[in-house]
Amino acid sequence: MTTTLTFYGAIGEIGGNKILLRTDDGTLLLDFGRRMSEYSKFYSDYIQARSKNALRDLLRLGILPKIDGIYTHYLVDMTSLFENEEVNKKIPLKEAVDYWKTTQVSPCDPTNPAVDAVFITHVHFDHIQDISFIDPTIPVYCTEKTKVLAKATTEVSVSGVDDQYYKIAKESTIKQKPPSYKTLCPEECTLCEKKEDEHPIVVDSKTKFPFTYDVAPKYRRFNTASEGNVKSIKYKLIPVGHSVPGACSILLTLPDGKRILYTGDLRFHGAGEVSMDEYINAVGGPVDILITEGTRVNSDNVLTEEQVGKEITKDISGCEGLVLINFGWKDLTRFNTVHQAAKTNNRTLVISPKLAYLLYGMHCNFPSEFPDPRTMVNLKVYLKREGDLLYSKADYDKYKMGYLHYHGRNTAKDDHNLVRIAERLGIGGEVKNPKNPLPQTCKDQPYDYEEIYSLATHHLDHGLRAYQIRNNPKQYVLMFSIWDSNELFDLIPQDGNHKTRYISASTEPFCEEMEIDVDKMVHWMDFFQINCDYETNDKGKRSFKCRHVSGHASKPELKELIERIKPVKLIPIHCEEPQLFQEIFQGVIEFPKNACPINIDE
Repeated sequence: MTTTLTFYGAIGEIGGNKILLRTDDGTLLLDFGRRMSEYSKFYSDYIQARSKNALRDLLRLGILPKIDGIYTHYLVDMTSLFENEEVNKKIPLKEAVDYWKTTQVSPCDPTNPAVDAVFITHVHFDHIQDISFIDPTIPVYCTEKTKVLAKATTEVSVSGVDDQYYKIAKESTIKQKPPSYKTLCPEECTLCEKKEDEHPIVVDSKTKFPFTYDVAPKYRRFNTASEGNVKSIKYKLIPVGHSVPGACSILLTLPDGKRILYTGDLRFHGAGEVSMDEYINAVGGPVDILITEGTRVNSDNVLTEEQVGKEITKDISGCEGLVLINFGWKDLTRFNTVHQAAKTNNRTLVISPKLAYLLYGMHCNFPSEFPDPRTMVNLKVYLKREGDLLYSKADYDKYKMGYLHYHGRNTAKDDHNLVRIAERLGIGGEVKNPKNPLPQTCKDQPYDYEEIYSLATHHLDHGLRAYQIRNNPKQYVLMFSIWDSNELFDLIPQDGNHKTRYISASTEPFCEEMEIDVDKMVHWMDFFQINCDYETNDKGKRSFKCRHVSGHASKPELKELIERIKPVKLIPIHCEEPQLFQEIFQGVIEFPKNACPINIDE
């Protein structure tokens, strides 16, 4: 068997990285991300892939690659979920076999997976999302920060079949409802989660409190060791700067000594991130094959995060009213930049519950690097009018209410949940409930009951509401995106007497859907007469001038990187103009073709 690299995405496009390394000594996947540009050709926020048929639909569209032996069995063949022959008789299986299963790929055999491991460079969806379809018997290798960020992203997202890169679906079966089932259509088929004999108790990772679940959650297997072996292939995870924490490159050493470096996404101009010298030292010499991203191979501009911070600080200082600022919630480097700019101007940064949840999760896992957001000065969490728009506690759910994503099952008196804690504290539920099972003390837990309850309801008690911001707008900088546009009705007084400013500190639009969102945001800003810095193209179309530094290396940085690593062969991916690499590298360049193996033994 020859050693090959096969690319199934990121060829002439940004993202969708999927690289398959096959050797006599093991088979690995390097990233398994969503091809966003291809996906957006067919889907949008208004039309999503069909949850129960997503794998088969995406295979047919060519968004997922046809690789045998890696995908979860029931996603390939839905009939494997049928409880018995009686269910089969209810379904028109013979009318259209492809409705229920695909012959385009064979499913994973859990006892002998076709791939030994999946390596993930970072948690952006164009690098991780399609792991959702990979069988959970195949382990995921990444940094500890990427694992924590994947967990947090899952917990604050609407769970679906393509959001299973960390938490995986509970075991289900297709069965008939019993004849006595009180419904218009008894004995019809339905997809049900398999219930457990007893309600499991799961210890919360933050509080160590044992919450009762209906069904125990299941997670993928992660390995976060920075160095090790997968069979006889040595690997090393090398930290890199990027627009999310925990990003890394992957260095592989094959048994014959051949070295392969896959950069993932990287930059050297962020604040407090890995320098070029540190990165080169970690690589430790020349490599045989360098697989590099080239998102900005067409750009000579090297803007630093420090420069962006100065621009944002100046923007805020020149505003006499509320400042709205848009930045990615996973970009904690940008969060630090904006937070510092707010503090410099004696303002409070008001962030989304989603970002607050992530910050707290990072604090719990890396307390020396990430402070507790509850104690950070000049920082508050924004509390929207949710649900019935009453600012009622009943309007909020889970992370939007506080720092816990799960409050426990609450249908029986002996469950461990937040209601039981409230009863112990005498502030909710049946205060005198004699069946409350919680002990009087919880000395083995890092939090007492009052602290657990406070964590779960923190934003309700300490969050900042729109009317409070409106009372003193020049005191605040509010995290704001297109998804928050309706908040302008509450933030901006009807008399129009305000001096609000909007700052775009996020990535520039790189697809049609993002351009549509920018157009919508321009309309919102115009209607509410909010000050913005605009750029106008040759067609007279306006967009926002961005205060942003990319998460990707520029052309000069890529040139220096390649010259110092001295690869025998270069394979450029994750770029729209890979031919530009010929200007900065005079050695052997291989331009991959989709699903066509490259023999690296030659």
